[in-house]
Amino acid sequence: MQFTPFNSKPALYFLTTLAAVALLLLILMPISDNASAQQAATATPKPRPITLSAISAGVFTTCGLRPNGATVCWGRYADRGLYGTAQQSGTFKSISTHRWHTCGIRPDSSVECWGSNIYGRATPPSGTFTSISVGLHHNCGIRPDSTVVCWGSDYDGRSTPPSGTFTSVSAGEGHTCGVRTNGAVECWGTNTLGQATPPSGTFTSVSVGTNHTCGIRTDGRTECWGYNVQGVSTPPTNETFASISAGDRHTCGLRSDGAVVCWGIGSSGQTTPPAGVTFTSISAGGFHTCGISADGGAVCWGHNDFGQSTPPTIVSGTVTPTLTPTATNTPTEFCDPERFSRDDPACVSPTPTGTDTPTPTNTPTVTGTPPTATPILTSVPTTTRPDVPTLTPTRTSTRVPTPGSANARISQLENQARTQQEQISTQREQIATQQARIQTLETQQQ
Repeated sequence: MQFTPFNSKPALYFLTTLAAVALLLLILMPISDNASAQQAATATPKPRPITLSAISAGVFTTCGLRPNGATVCWGRYADRGLYGTAQQSGTFKSISTHRWHTCGIRPDSSVECWGSNIYGRATPPSGTFTSISVGLHHNCGIRPDSTVVCWGSDYDGRSTPPSGTFTSVSAGEGHTCGVRTNGAVECWGTNTLGQATPPSGTFTSVSVGTNHTCGIRTDGRTECWGYNVQGVSTPPTNETFASISAGDRHTCGLRSDGAVVCWGIGSSGQTTPPAGVTFTSISAGGFHTCGISADGGAVCWGHNDFGQSTPPTIVSGTVTPTLTPTATNTPTEFCDPERFSRDDPACVSPTPTGTDTPTPTNTPTVTGTPPTATPILTSVPTTTRPDVPTLTPTRTSTRVPTPGSANARISQLENQARTQQEQISTQREQIATQQARIQTLETQQQ
C-alpha cells in the first residue's frame, strides 16, 4: 500500500499565527483594563433621589427626615433657611410643616419648632408628645395620655381643643380635627364652610385641608366635608385607602397596593401622581403633593415654581439641595389667589381701611404706606378681634370666567372669598409684626 507524505507546513503556519494572536491579546488586555479603570475613576457619579423616612408637604416648601433622623427641606426660602426650612441640628422621629414654620418630635419625644414665631406658633409647650400636626398659625399635638394640646393663634378657637382622649389630630389653616379613642371625629375652629362639622359614625383617621376635611371610616370608605367646589370634598366611591392626606383644595389617598389616587382641584398637576410608582406614604401640600416611594425615594408632583416638587439628590453621599429658582410669572400671576397667597412678597400689599398698628401712648409709632388698590366689593366682612382692623378687599383674581356660566360665576365668587381670607391673614401678619416692633422699642426705652 502506498502512503501520501504528510505536508506539515500549513499546520505549522496556522499554529504560529494562533500563538501570535494570543500573545497580542495578552499584551493589550492590561492596557484595556487600565483604561476602563481610569474611565470609571474619572466618571461623574450619577445623582440619585434622596431617601427619606418621613415627608411633609407645605405650601411652597417640602420637608422630610433622612433615615438617620436628620431634617432636610426644599422649595421657597430653603436656600436661605427661612420660614421653617433651615436644617436643624440633631435628629427627629417625625416632622410637620405648613407655610411659615416647621415642627418636629425629638427622640426624647419633646417638640421643637423653627421658623416664624408670630402668635407663638414656633414656641411649643414643654413635655412629651406622641404626634404633632402643624397648621398655618397654630399647631396641635397628642400627649402620651392621649389628650390634645394646641398652641399659636387661637382665633375662632382653633387652639382650644375639647377635653377627652384622641388617637390622632390634624391642624389646618383655621380649624383642627381629631379622632377620639371611640372612633368619633371632633373638630374645632373656623367653620364657615362646614369644614369643622364632621359626620357621625366612626373613623380610623382624619386629615384637615384649608377649608375641607377628609377621613377614613372604619369600613375603609372615605368621606369628606366642607368646601366642595370642583369635587374637593367628593372622594371616589369605588376606592378604599390605607391613609389619606388633605391639601389646600385637593386630597390624595394611598391604597393598600401602594397606588395613589387624588381628587379636587388639580390645575397645577397636584392631583396627577406619576404612573407606575408605588408609595409607602403621601402628603398633600398647598398646590403640590409628595410621597415616599417603595424604595425610600422622595417623589413630588404639582406646582413647582419654587422647587417644592423637586426633591434634593444625592451624589457620592452628599445631598444636593433644590435651590429656589427665579420664577418667571408676572406679578399678576403671582397674586392669583387660585395659586398664591396675598401675603407673598411678590404680591402687592393690600390697603386696610384703618391704620396698620394701634398707636401706643408715649411710644414711637411704626408706620408704613402700602400701595393702594381698587376695592372689589361694597360690603366688607369684619372681624371680632379687637387688634385687627376692618379690611377692604383690594384685588380680584386674574382668571376671567366665561360669561353666563353658573360654574364660572361660582368660581369667581369663591376666588373673591379666597382673596378676602388671604388679605385678612396678611393684615394679621402685618399687625403682629408691627406690635412686636413696638414692644421692642418700648423695651429699648426702658
